[in-house]
Amino acid sequence: MSSKKDNRIDDDASSDADVADAAPTAAQSVTVAVRMQPVEHSQQPVFSNFTTVHAGSGVVFIDFGFFEPQTLAYLSRLGQPGVKVPETMDGILACRMALSIETVANLANQLNQLLRNAAAAQARAASVSGQSAER
Repeated sequence: MSSKKDNRIDDDASSDADVADAAPTAAQSVTVAVRMQPVEHSQQPVFSNFTTVHAGSGVVFIDFGFFEPQTLAYLSRLGQPGVKVPETMDGILACRMALSIETVANLANQLNQLLRNAAAAQARAASVSGQSAER
């Protein structure tokens, strides 16, 4: 199931017959608007610049971590001659999520769609700037 804020279902406006006719088959995708209510400070974003994924028994754990900017700069130099590779690196575990396999598949679909859209927008922008340069 994907969520889209534009599509809303108005329960009061649909009759039972309309709902029965619109019942999806097993192969159809359905879009439903989802509103999540924050709890405590859950609406506050948690910044992460590093992730790891661990498989469990029917569950996937995704750790979102944070490395300080100087650590990231050091990481970018690791392939250069004379730069020592550390045995371990210290970061901050910002958040650990435990997700079902189905939720991970849904997340992967949403992220892939987001990346496809971003790549298409980038290609359109490059095409427009290329056309402008030719004039």
